[in-house]
Amino acid sequence: MSDTESARSSPLRRIVIKDAAIPFVARGGRIFSRQVINSDPGIEDGEVVQVTDRNNHQLNSVKIFITQ
Repeated sequence: MSDTESARSSPLRRIVIKDAAIPFVARGGRIFSRQVINSDPGIEDGEVVQVTDRNNHQLNSVKIFITQ
């Protein structure tokens, strides 16, 4: 199964990040709201989500912390 097929079939909700953030996230870096270009609706604080690039390639899974 390819990364793209895996990303589509995952039960996790998904966020899509900007291309410039990919190298940092792939190494375990933090994701900030300005780096997110799209996300599934209904993501809640503390939820584990799948991180993908614009081409739907899975990069990582992360736990979301929402701050105001």
